[in-house]
Amino acid sequence: MEKKDLPAIGIDLGGTKILAGLVANSHLVGEPVRVPTPSGPENIIKALLDIIADFQKEHLVLGVGIATAGIVDTESGAILGSTGNLPGWEGTALKHVIEERTALRTHVENDANAAAYGEARAAGLHTRTCSVMVTLGTGIGGGIILKGSLYRGAHYAGGEVGHIKISMENQRRCTCGLWDCWEAYGSGRGLLATALEMARGKSKDQSVICERDGDLTTKDVLEAAAAGDIIAGNALKKYHEHVAVGMSALCHVLDPDCFVISGGMSKFVDLKLIKELLFDRTLPRIAEKLEIYPSRLSEKAGMIGAAQIVLDAVNPIESMSTTSAC
Repeated sequence: MEKKDLPAIGIDLGGTKILAGLVANSHLVGEPVRVPTPSGPENIIKALLDIIADFQKEHLVLGVGIATAGIVDTESGAILGSTGNLPGWEGTALKHVIEERTALRTHVENDANAAAYGEARAAGLHTRTCSVMVTLGTGIGGGIILKGSLYRGAHYAGGEVGHIKISMENQRRCTCGLWDCWEAYGSGRGLLATALEMARGKSKDQSVICERDGDLTTKDVLEAAAAGDIIAGNALKKYHEHVAVGMSALCHVLDPDCFVISGGMSKFVDLKLIKELLFDRTLPRIAEKLEIYPSRLSEKAGMIGAAQIVLDAVNPIESMSTTSAC
């Protein structure tokens, strides 16, 4: 087998699970491996090395791509900024450790950027001027592809779209410590906060979500909305408005060809409604030809994207590259 035909190992490191698989030409080869994320950097690295060793027992591979939460220096492969879900991960020289222990070409990438790259390659969006992936989940993540290049920013923090400020009222504190970030409104947590605000002062007779005021979850709100609960339904409509506001801001800065919407909350998002709301909030020149797509790769996007970056570095394709800044 020629080197260009070899697959790469893709690994998506999350706060609760590690997802790994063999990837070739933006497709998963065989079934992925899923293991719980252990506690502590040393244990995480051991788990990654064990996964890589298991794949190497049966396959020749071109390299390893690792998608991880946090800010990543993609040149050195070190973790510059971590997340609360991976305590102690900041400062880990991940690329160096993996290459030293495996002798495999290794690339480490922010998970949202890797997912955006994976989605762009899988859907053929690398030929567009600008595609933006928005991940709607517990928080909001993002990734930006400009003229085929993955945009990482001057400080490797490009694409942190969840922290666009969408209000000046200091109403909601974001998990980052700032006030009124898009994430505080357009995430699953944001929907829950909106529902609780709308339920305030209402009785249990008016809405079932008032019965769960102390321990209400996003799932409760979504189920109530699906069952016809008026307050929960209004909260979900307001949530769509919040999502559209952040997307409109991105439209006016980036003038994208398209958005890809992914994440756990994306299955509850009405893309037709989002497009209508965007038309009301965005310059017609931008909105008229704007396209919005659902994710093709779902939870596998980060894993596939990280591996594909490695594959494309060895076998470059036209109009698809990666860059740290404009």
